[in-house]
Amino acid sequence: MAAAVGTLCAQPVVNDGGILNAASYASSKLPNGAIAQGSIFVVFGARMGPAAIAQAGFPLPATLAGTGVKVTSGGQTLDCPLVYTLAGQLAAILPSSTPVGNATLTVTYNGQTSAARSFKVTASSFGTFSVNSGGSGPGIVQNFESATSVPINSVLKSARPGQTLILYGTGLGALPAGSSDSAPAPAAAINQAQVELYVGSAKAAVAYAGRAPGFAGLDQVNFVVPGGISGCAIPVIIKVGNNVSNATTVAIAPNGGTCSDPLGLTSSQLNTINNGGTIRVGGIALARIALDITFSGFSGSISFDTGAATFQELNAQNIGSSSSLNAGGTPSVGTCTIYTGTTYADPVAIKGLDAGASISVNGPKGAKTLTKSPGLVGSYGASFATAGVITGLPIALPGFSDPPYLDPGNYTFNNGSGGTDVKGFSTSYTLPAAITWTNKAAITNINRASGQTVTWTGGDPAGYVMITGNSSSDTTDTAVSGTFVCLELASKGTFTVPPAVLLYLPPTPAGGAAQVTPLGALLLGSVPTPGTFTASGLDVGTVTSTSLSGKSVNYQ
Repeated sequence: MAAAVGTLCAQPVVNDGGILNAASYASSKLPNGAIAQGSIFVVFGARMGPAAIAQAGFPLPATLAGTGVKVTSGGQTLDCPLVYTLAGQLAAILPSSTPVGNATLTVTYNGQTSAARSFKVTASSFGTFSVNSGGSGPGIVQNFESATSVPINSVLKSARPGQTLILYGTGLGALPAGSSDSAPAPAAAINQAQVELYVGSAKAAVAYAGRAPGFAGLDQVNFVVPGGISGCAIPVIIKVGNNVSNATTVAIAPNGGTCSDPLGLTSSQLNTINNGGTIRVGGIALARIALDITFSGFSGSISFDTGAATFQELNAQNIGSSSSLNAGGTPSVGTCTIYTGTTYADPVAIKGLDAGASISVNGPKGAKTLTKSPGLVGSYGASFATAGVITGLPIALPGFSDPPYLDPGNYTFNNGSGGTDVKGFSTSYTLPAAITWTNKAAITNINRASGQTVTWTGGDPAGYVMITGNSSSDTTDTAVSGTFVCLELASKGTFTVPPAVLLYLPPTPAGGAAQVTPLGALLLGSVPTPGTFTASGLDVGTVTSTSLSGKSVNYQ
């Protein structure tokens, strides 16, 4: 008995859902969550390898430091070339000859073999590598200046329209028959005719899509920056067939150099960082979400009023990898970005600044307080009001009767005498009336492959409109949601969310009887022109707001 327990404890474990594209980390529950033939994938688990990382050289071996990975699909069992291994994580290449369809994977370490885990093999499912190694934020993209000068694109080293960029990822598809997945690959186009690359909302010309020469499993896509685009957080999305990659960003400026975004840092502030300095930023944000819901025979409405504040110090290192430089984490104007539950949170650690014990908020409906977030220096937040009415539920929902707080009007903020880093400040901000979503009633079922147009009137004529939506993978407690966020000028009055964005979302499943939130939603609302404030210890202070109106929808 003791021997059996010891053997079980030594057995490698592959986590449920732990087989992921090495670049995107897309959940297997999302449309792009299958592993492509010939791609690099990662496996998360326990006892899969040594305590310290062991990295392979060429040719990539089938066994590395006692670790081996086998995949069974279509009646075949294949060894996977290993890239690296350690106890909790390994990376390998899925052989190009692996049959497409349902598959299983096992990991062997020092003679002990894990239980098999299921995953799906597909012909292509691309993921883009990111600077933060989390599948979000700035991508691993080079500006091609000459054969000897290909710097990494960043907000301090923007590309210019018409320039060629080189993007790196994995998952374009299998190598030609007879090629080795273990050896450094020559240049070889892979499914190039099917590759569509979008820079913001513009389709870019693709000059090459295939293996990165001299590497194994690594792909590169060379593309030309379309004209008429500029910003510091321009999403880049690659679509192969109906599979959509994760979104990473590039910076684009009319003449290259440092970029600028109306909801982000100015070129002057970025130049300060580029010259070795730091910028201390503070942001206060007010947000209202009002959602009309219909699901599983229930209907009603829910609204949330919240406030938050963040104070941080930015430098060349963290702005080069952060996915949330713009206010509210928004993309550049006229573009959309996409997230999952694993990539929405920015993995980059940015130094927080102490701005005092709390921040008081006073508005037309009285006083509220933003309190410190436990364990997070420089982060403050509060729920101001939660209200809702849902008919047909067999139980009452507690805490859904607060009167609304964030009505239009004047709001003041102060932090008393301040804190260690940010001294006392007092500022005011006028929250304008919300915009009107004019075609809201007409949208119920959204065909993801066709895109979706939304229209509106009103709002701050110098401000912006946010369009956001999400859909859940299933009705279980372990469901994963795909989310998109788009930003457009309020003066435009219309925006079309493109198929390359909507196809990232899983189709909305039918609601289960125990489901108490809608499984698919679409929201639209105003993002007025930010206000500004000053404080000792800050270089930049902004006040922003969003007021989103939404409804439950089905993504088909």
